[in-house]
Amino acid sequence: MSLELRQLRVVKAIADEGSLTLAAQRLGMAQPSVSQALAQAERAAGGPLFRRGSRGSLPTPLGEVVVAHARSVLDSVERMTAAVARHREDDWPAAVRIGCAPGLLVAHLSVAVPLVAGSDVQITTGAGSAGHLAALAAGRTDAALVTHFPVPGAADPVDLAEGELCGAVVAVEPLFAGVCAGHRLAARSEADLAELAGERWCLPPGSDEGLGAQLTEACRRAGHPVAVCGAEYAEALALVQEDRAVLPMMPGSRPAPGLVLLPLRGEPLTMATVLYWRPGGPLPEEWIRSLWKHLVRAQREIIEAAPAYRAWLAGHPDWRTTPPGPAADHRPRG
Repeated sequence: MSLELRQLRVVKAIADEGSLTLAAQRLGMAQPSVSQALAQAERAAGGPLFRRGSRGSLPTPLGEVVVAHARSVLDSVERMTAAVARHREDDWPAAVRIGCAPGLLVAHLSVAVPLVAGSDVQITTGAGSAGHLAALAAGRTDAALVTHFPVPGAADPVDLAEGELCGAVVAVEPLFAGVCAGHRLAARSEADLAELAGERWCLPPGSDEGLGAQLTEACRRAGHPVAVCGAEYAEALALVQEDRAVLPMMPGSRPAPGLVLLPLRGEPLTMATVLYWRPGGPLPEEWIRSLWKHLVRAQREIIEAAPAYRAWLAGHPDWRTTPPGPAADHRPRG
């Protein structure tokens, strides 16, 4: 029998809270992820660990054994983490400082960092990558989770000294077009970017400038110029709902009423999410690798669970969202 710490935390949380729903809220996880972790634990243990009754989810006799050992193991892990933290308190930051681009993974950092590092986290959000990377290189932050929008053939937009920063790709995703539910292409499973010629694209203020460059180049390759307008996000959504504009959107977005996520054939628009750190900085390599694994798992559980993205991935089995883990320096492109 082999149970991971993550599964033991889920089992303990269900026993403490009495339900999968409350356990998910306590752990900051989606309920399907809690159900999946419980199912994995039950397969490893060889039988059901909980039964549902009028008083909630109660441990079975086998579950009581697993819960007791889970408490003991997790208590030992917490004591070990505290001891390690005391041992390194002179050179380990009281709070890990991370700069982030806005996105669905930001909220997960507040859970993942204390879990991995045993310390608090200070998160600074802002659009664009250059500012976050400059702050990291200058030592004002300890890590950065940013997005890039690669433009084929474009020069590196961030002038970093060789070896100054290291990075690992958390995810590479296509971008979809948000269109009105009554749009002429809304019922299509995919559309060519050329079919959106003449449409006005909305880019909310503060959008990463790399997105505009990528959109411009992609439309040029599709054979037409791009028309771009700036509008606050709420105004941009209203324009799309009125069929007066289209909006580049992440595939894990939950579309607003009257709006449809339209996949673009050939993935002309893509986004890379990258975790950066400073070699020789306060965060050890093993900590970075553990955080990267947490972010990859969260990306799959939170973002890839969106119905539109899940359907697209099912139709594109060759797409690999996450490359290999932290192994070499990554230089941002686009």
